[in-house]
Amino acid sequence: MGQIKNDRLLTAVKLVLKELRLKTGLTQEKVANDIKANKNLTIHIGRNESGNLNISISTLFEICTYYEISISEFFKRVEEIDKDLKITNHK
Repeated sequence: MGQIKNDRLLTAVKLVLKELRLKTGLTQEKVANDIKANKNLTIHIGRNESGNLNISISTLFEICTYYEISISEFFKRVEEIDKDLKITNHK
């Protein structure tokens, strides 16, 4: 069985990732190099911003740590970008 891939979610995630980077005025290369220097991790920022692959939760955590944003704030922004991704209680 293959991975689940939600294209709408991936699109919203990539938009938030790009938004965070542009807000700081950094290049993809600078972010990747900083994370590599601080955590000794190789993260392909361009691949994650393209939204063509499922980003791992661990990678997302490291990127959020870099930008000093909580995972919950990250996904709150994802839900703001695409309101249909917000999960509501249907009881």
